[in-house]
Amino acid sequence: MRVLIISTPVDTHFLPMLPLIRALTGAGHQVLVAGQPDVTGPAGAAGLATATFGDAFHYAELRRGRRPEGLRPIEVLGRPPAQQIDGAAQMWRNHAPYFLYDYLELAREWRPDLVVSEHMDYAGAVIAKVLGVPSVWHRWGVAPTSEFMLGQTRMWLGPLCERLGLDRVPAPDLVLDPAPPALAAPDAPPAIPIRPEPHTGDGTPWTYTAPPGRRVAVALGGYTLDLGGAPLLRRLLDALAEVGGVEAVVSAAPAHRAAIGTLPAGMTYTAERAPGLLFPGADLVVHHGGPGSTLGAAALGIPQLVLPQLGEAFVAGDRIAAAGAGLTLDSAELQNDGAGLVSAVRTLLEEPGHRAGAAHLREQIEAMPSAGEVAAELEQLTLRQEITA
Repeated sequence: MRVLIISTPVDTHFLPMLPLIRALTGAGHQVLVAGQPDVTGPAGAAGLATATFGDAFHYAELRRGRRPEGLRPIEVLGRPPAQQIDGAAQMWRNHAPYFLYDYLELAREWRPDLVVSEHMDYAGAVIAKVLGVPSVWHRWGVAPTSEFMLGQTRMWLGPLCERLGLDRVPAPDLVLDPAPPALAAPDAPPAIPIRPEPHTGDGTPWTYTAPPGRRVAVALGGYTLDLGGAPLLRRLLDALAEVGGVEAVVSAAPAHRAAIGTLPAGMTYTAERAPGLLFPGADLVVHHGGPGSTLGAAALGIPQLVLPQLGEAFVAGDRIAAAGAGLTLDSAELQNDGAGLVSAVRTLLEEPGHRAGAAHLREQIEAMPSAGEVAAELEQLTLRQEITA
């Protein structure tokens, strides 16, 4: 089976598909990843065949916008309304036509049997329909696009599909969802579960040396630091120091470390970002609500403190808190309150309730179908398509 993978140009949209891609290649299937350098770079680093189109998208620069220097987005705009979070799909709907014809030309030449794309990419299902092969969407977080926004997307892409000879905007034949039941959106369009796996990259796993109960992984994400997050991280580190006895691994690129400052005793910088390398062995993960961090910590059964800054990260924080697996501080006032950070960290490290909630999430995830099992289902989907064609 030949599988074409397409992703919007954001590495955190692509990386959650890696376990499924590895399951497909491990089963002997051919995989080709198409996209802009933001995606084909990580894909190539993972040893996958790639086809690169265009220049890098630089998503972080788009997020930066005209934000005043020194202020985080949450300090300027506050928490976005639910409609605005869902409306992020509009940007990727607008992006879809830019490379769709390039991807279609590649697909006609390469002749895939299946097209897999993440759920913010709207080109994959169109290309698959033109070729007469099945398509699959792979969600990457806990905030899927709503039925209403999908309807809006299909309406706006209608003329493009007509030019390609399609009578309507196609929906994928199958949708995969890595969110366990306790984190899944209750009103999400139907999907098949797929077990999320923490991304490991090719680095070395972190080794914690402190006794259990005081081990903390801090991973606020590159976007948070790029968007003025150094003071927030400094405030968090001071809170960890005040709690006392904490060993922390702090993910931050070297370019941000001068603004963050010297780390308190027991804390160490790392440039590593992969949850699968930083989170195992931790008693608490503090992060920004990104999909990799949220589902990575959930898969490992670790309580979470979520400090969201943008978009769907607020939804992730809400779901973690509602599941009893952690806390979220979803306003600038809460995040900028040093005493509140101390209280949140102490609660998550010292009180057992959130550990029980995190363990329940891990149990739910372990019961979900593995990437290998889903890959076998995709084989059957392709065979069924061939039989009915």
